[in-house]
Amino acid sequence: MSFRRNGYRDIKKILAVGMALALSACAQQSVKPPLQKNLDQAYANAVRDAEIVEPNEISKNLTAITTLNPALEWSGDRQKVLVTTWTSWDGYDNSVGQTQTLSREVWVTVVPEVKSFCRARYKFPEQTILRLEQLLGLPPGDNKTKFVEMWVSPSDLFRPSPDPEISDHEAELDFPVSDRFVTVSKDHKAWFKNLRKTSYGENGYPWTRLGYTYDWGNPESEVGLSEFVIRAGASVKVHSVTNTIKYCE
Repeated sequence: MSFRRNGYRDIKKILAVGMALALSACAQQSVKPPLQKNLDQAYANAVRDAEIVEPNEISKNLTAITTLNPALEWSGDRQKVLVTTWTSWDGYDNSVGQTQTLSREVWVTVVPEVKSFCRARYKFPEQTILRLEQLLGLPPGDNKTKFVEMWVSPSDLFRPSPDPEISDHEAELDFPVSDRFVTVSKDHKAWFKNLRKTSYGENGYPWTRLGYTYDWGNPESEVGLSEFVIRAGASVKVHSVTNTIKYCE
């Protein structure tokens, strides 16, 4: 465990230097992918690191989805919260203003966290896209093209964690003991265990299981944005579909 953590800190230092060189290279020729081999290795290291969760990796600053949180955007009747997903799927494009029933789970963050992070942050599109891939725990060159904002009922959201509650500020390492305040269903436990089995191999993802994205581009902290999942079968209202670079202007 100590080798894993110390080795990863060294890798983070290398990544920080590599990222600086990559962004500098982009400033001179923005078409050439920056240090692709180093980025692929850094991502693979992140996937490996995320597989083992430690108590000191718990964040106590997760976004709480509650009407008392002034940072969130709510519908006029305060029944739905605005979230966003980064995707390349075109199925939302002609549905702005319409309600859709989701055929599968959709991973999201709350508005405006992504936009606040990326707005006018980098000069070149390649820099913006790479940094978003890192922030959201996605592989380099993942080819997402647009952000889709949608209104969703909080009852259709859960944290991708053993502790799925969305109204507090942290997620636990283990399934909480059921009481009158928190009940973890058998379906959620099965979903979690099945996803864990398939997340960390080749072509895997650095799923933290702690309610936040794994930011593999920040040498200071791997804690990215609070992440949530919209359950399959939920009804959502598509609010907007925006090109990635336009979304970050």
